[in-house]
Amino acid sequence: MKLPLDRSLKLLWFAVGVLLLLFLAGAGVMILSQVIGNARAGREASRVASDSPTAGEPPPIAVRYALPRPIRGTETRIVTVNHGPGYGATSSGDSYSRRDRSGMEVNAMFVDAGGVRLLLDRPAYIREVSYPAPDQSDGGGEAEEAPREWISYVLALDDGNGDGRLDYRDAVALYVTDLQGRSLRPVIRPPFRYQSHEAFGPGRILVYALEPPRGEAVPEERMRQRAFLYDVRTSHLTAWAAMDSAAEQAGRILAR
Repeated sequence: MKLPLDRSLKLLWFAVGVLLLLFLAGAGVMILSQVIGNARAGREASRVASDSPTAGEPPPIAVRYALPRPIRGTETRIVTVNHGPGYGATSSGDSYSRRDRSGMEVNAMFVDAGGVRLLLDRPAYIREVSYPAPDQSDGGGEAEEAPREWISYVLALDDGNGDGRLDYRDAVALYVTDLQGRSLRPVIRPPFRYQSHEAFGPGRILVYALEPPRGEAVPEERMRQRAFLYDVRTSHLTAWAAMDSAAEQAGRILAR
């Protein structure tokens, strides 16, 4: 009885050993397949990243943006975009216009039912944004004679002093869009030196600028001041000769 029992035990251990070897072999095959699959996935990810149009481009510069502000008479809201650490939008003006002047605005966004879009597709320095805001309940400010139909921007698009950046040291120009932030167009640009502007009756803007003499570099205090009227609907800028003439007459009176 002893011999058949020993033979049975040997057969049993042999079967266990064969099963263990098969299990280890199967586990090894699975591990090897996983390693090969991971390597292929890594190579594919690297290939897709290298084929991406943004591969190799520098990361975007961090910007900050303000809360959306409503624009009177529309469903559109405006958001000023700021370049720099931290952001606190500051506003001044009455209930019918706002001027955001944190000093580092570089763009603006417009939010409506269609989504969000940018005002500019190029670097800029924005010194002032003026738009009609909803009436305030505290009664501050007087109502405008006629509803404004535009947004105005005082901004610099060109590095006029050649220092490699756009900031308050560069010459600014006056631009306008409609109340949805579309159809950006210039009102007055260099070589005129923009000074100020204000709504002047329905659909018109009064603009003050300094006119440098041609071919001569003079300080601003020696430049002639000019007055212009801009028709927003026709995009037509005309000199206000009567204003300029009266100002020159005032200068002659002082020179007596």
